[in-house]
Amino acid sequence: MRIKRFNAPDMRTALRMVREEQGPDAVILSSRQASDGVEVVAATDYDEAVVQQALRTIGAPEAPRAPAAPAAPTAPTSPAPAAVTGTSPAPEDFAAVLRARLPEPAQGRAVFHVDGEPVPARTPRPAPTSNERPSSRLEQVMAVLKGPRAAAPTPTAAPRSAPATLPAQATVDPPTAVPTDVPADMPVRMPADAPAATTPESPRPAPALRGVDPDPAMAAMRAELAAMRKIIERELGQLAGERLRGAPARAAALDALAAFGCDETLAQQVAAAIDPTLAPETIAAPLRAALAAHLPVLPDEALDAGGILAVLGPTGAGKTTTIAKLAARYAARHRARDVALISADNARAGAREQLHVLGRRLGITVCDAEGPDALARVLEQLADYPLVLIDTAGHGLRDRALLRQILWVRAASNVRSLLVLPANAHPADLDELLRRYRPAAPEGAILTKLDETTRPGAALSVLAHHRLPLAYTTAGQCVPDDIALADATGLAEALEFPRRAPAATPHHDDGHHAFA
Repeated sequence: MRIKRFNAPDMRTALRMVREEQGPDAVILSSRQASDGVEVVAATDYDEAVVQQALRTIGAPEAPRAPAAPAAPTAPTSPAPAAVTGTSPAPEDFAAVLRARLPEPAQGRAVFHVDGEPVPARTPRPAPTSNERPSSRLEQVMAVLKGPRAAAPTPTAAPRSAPATLPAQATVDPPTAVPTDVPADMPVRMPADAPAATTPESPRPAPALRGVDPDPAMAAMRAELAAMRKIIERELGQLAGERLRGAPARAAALDALAAFGCDETLAQQVAAAIDPTLAPETIAAPLRAALAAHLPVLPDEALDAGGILAVLGPTGAGKTTTIAKLAARYAARHRARDVALISADNARAGAREQLHVLGRRLGITVCDAEGPDALARVLEQLADYPLVLIDTAGHGLRDRALLRQILWVRAASNVRSLLVLPANAHPADLDELLRRYRPAAPEGAILTKLDETTRPGAALSVLAHHRLPLAYTTAGQCVPDDIALADATGLAEALEFPRRAPAATPHHDDGHHAFA
């Protein structure tokens, strides 16, 4: 495994340097902002097992000192690792202690090459001083990886010269295979048939521990990796956008999609489907066709399947009006007595009265239900109806009632669901809504309030990112007219092209000025 550090003025240059020197198979270990640009640490011949072992070693806190009886003067002594003796090393000696915890490489095994130079297998590296303290968790991992390649941990036998009068705890093997973050009094299940030694080619995993909290070091490492992934994705997205703008037709497509509200990911995917040889003024039809091809739409109408359909969504998304429109749409195609409505919204004032008024206008049965038990009884009474629509209550994203609602939908195997999303909401809020309602497994989305936004591409981008098909769209408060089956081509027709401003006429200074 070869590790090398690259310094560059920007991330694009750093990635090019890594690709040119280490090839396309190089793995980015870390990246951070430096005083003169960015610093990227990359590696080739990546070994996941060694990195995981280093992470476990870093995240393991020091175990308490175990009491030991005094040994005979003739007993051989050896320096114990910090995890056994309970001594807390100074931050400056952190890397040295980590390297001491890892056993030396076996004979015939390759060692790491750092920055193109081999590191001696048994030559310990000097401990870093306070000036070169690792600045992040990734730097600590590098400090371990730059040392000799560690073989699999093997139990160490007790010294044969120790007297027989020593207590049992003084002769036990050092806990090299047990994580050090486990208290001393916690029982650990060890395999009874564990071999005396394990070869590096087939390392034996550590026993699974129950009741141990997640390692905060691993959580911090995941957060750093996620941040690094976002940086790389953003840089690669900028590169893709610059490459697409090299063609005038695709540049015009990107501008039109941005004005429509599409995010960079969807805009670049759609613009890449445009023929770069076209003239910018002729891309209207192919751009709308490409956008329609990237919009997820439910292939069949959700109402045709019948059964029990719950309408979910946040507060103010228009669930009650939408469910009345769905009922009217089904009644117009079948009969009014074939559909029933259930109002389970006991949180919003006037929600039930509104649904009852709409039901009387349409001649549709409306029932009330408070709680899961009452809802189950009402569903039994309406078992003869081909279609039953449930108007659920809207909750905040951090409300526990939302979790109970989602769990009920998941537990009811005969209940399907549609998610109502307002098209005029912020894309970040819509993204969080889809994440929170994902456990309910909605089969489609209803995009409401399309008449209240001029940038519907933002909501469409979120749906495309989460791959949630669109079932219906609404634009207005009129029941039952302002609802339509989702049509990707119709949505793409709303795409407009920004008009180019006319060239400014040059201003001729005639030399007449007014002075106060």
